[in-house]
Amino acid sequence: MKLKVLGAVAAILGVLVISSIALAIYPDQSVGQGSSDVWVMNLDETLDASVVASYVNQDGVSDSSVGATISPWGNTSFPASSSGLANDWLGSMVLFSNRELASVAELYWQNVPTGDGWSGGAYVGYSEGANEIFVPGAAKTPSHRSIVTIQCVDTVDCEVSMTYRDVGGVVVAGSPFMDTIEADSQETYDLHDPSLNPNIPTLPEVWYGSLQATSPQKIVGVIVNHTVFGYAVANNSLVPGDATKIYFPALNKRNFGGEWKGQSDWSGFVVQNLNDIEITAYMSLYGMAGGAPALAFTDTIPAYSSHGYNLRYGGDVDASLFDPLGDVWLGTAVVSSTHPIVGSSSGTRYPGGYLGGAHLAVSSGANRLFHPVMYRVKSGTTWLSFSALGVQNMDPTEDVTVTLKYLNSDGSVGVQFQDTIPANSVHAYNTRYGGNTPAGPATFEPLGDSWAGAVIVETEDPSGTITGVATNEKSGSGYMYMGVYNSIVP
Repeated sequence: MKLKVLGAVAAILGVLVISSIALAIYPDQSVGQGSSDVWVMNLDETLDASVVASYVNQDGVSDSSVGATISPWGNTSFPASSSGLANDWLGSMVLFSNRELASVAELYWQNVPTGDGWSGGAYVGYSEGANEIFVPGAAKTPSHRSIVTIQCVDTVDCEVSMTYRDVGGVVVAGSPFMDTIEADSQETYDLHDPSLNPNIPTLPEVWYGSLQATSPQKIVGVIVNHTVFGYAVANNSLVPGDATKIYFPALNKRNFGGEWKGQSDWSGFVVQNLNDIEITAYMSLYGMAGGAPALAFTDTIPAYSSHGYNLRYGGDVDASLFDPLGDVWLGTAVVSSTHPIVGSSSGTRYPGGYLGGAHLAVSSGANRLFHPVMYRVKSGTTWLSFSALGVQNMDPTEDVTVTLKYLNSDGSVGVQFQDTIPANSVHAYNTRYGGNTPAGPATFEPLGDSWAGAVIVETEDPSGTITGVATNEKSGSGYMYMGVYNSIVP
């Protein structure tokens, strides 16, 4: 999903465009049939936003458009069911507005071959396209299926060059693969099935790696990783920069059941070396109380390679490395190097059936974070949707006080409270379980039982040292799925 101001046109008309890699009705690719609902938040505190959502097919033609008016700081959704599109439609969305917006796409699939038959994911809008993007954490194995989507967000067609590398940094034979993507449109690349799009490599049965895509025009990307366990995670692509320190706002390793059952959950994170030389990465993992790292280690990552670290299984390190975290750990990771790096993280929860989510590492904080959609929905005593928000204090020495505003769809404040987060730590706020809230679960009772609103987190710290991750969990009769997305900084 992409947010883009249209240069001189915007200066005259005040038009903001958000492009969303939208899968209104995702074709069946042995991962079920899927849809995407796009949530949009008006970031203007005083003026309404007039919004038009245009659904653009893979030929760059708009097949449908839907309009809405959003109150200041309010939110609304553009569900696939109201798009006016036929089944098996695949394409992108462009949102036109006279105000600044933030947005999140919530993806879900049903008739998944395993698990409870449902899976879901989420990703956020981009502020702009880039001439080069990276997608770490791609995989093709009997248990993993990566599907990458690249959207052209330029006014002309994008000529895209794609280079695949394995975890050792070795370029896959045939790279770079070339493709032309029409303006505002997208192309999807399924690593398991080259017949769906020939502009990808034929990979071995087991392959882990990353994708580098470049174009003279502006592009953005999203990756969805489906697993044989019946869950999926979605992540935005990354734009390379000069950051030598990155932050993962929410990681966990919690074995409540003793045998990785019950409500057990765990995270993995990937660090990618963007350089043509081998680098050393320094990893520090902090618990919710902050203070000294709960675990610190180093790893050597080959040129242009990505290494993964799974808090349960180990990944590119031995699993016993994470034993010092214990069985019930929730926290953050700070990774540094002497050369530029990027990263992404994914997590798995096992409540009798797998749930998964993913987020990107960030390199800098802010003093205001936006979250276009979070939930508190119940039917009697049965929970249907609830949300958790993890907020990380990126300052290495000082506590930070944050104000959280839970907003109704009309922009009014439903719940507001403050919290103090220790240095190098994360606090979590859960609309069902409470978390680090002043009054536990009762904090959110004023929102009612059918709340789907937006959340703003603010701090008066001028250095802007907070970042975060939102998790939305939905369930009902016979289904359960989850979406995770990074906090948005306009």
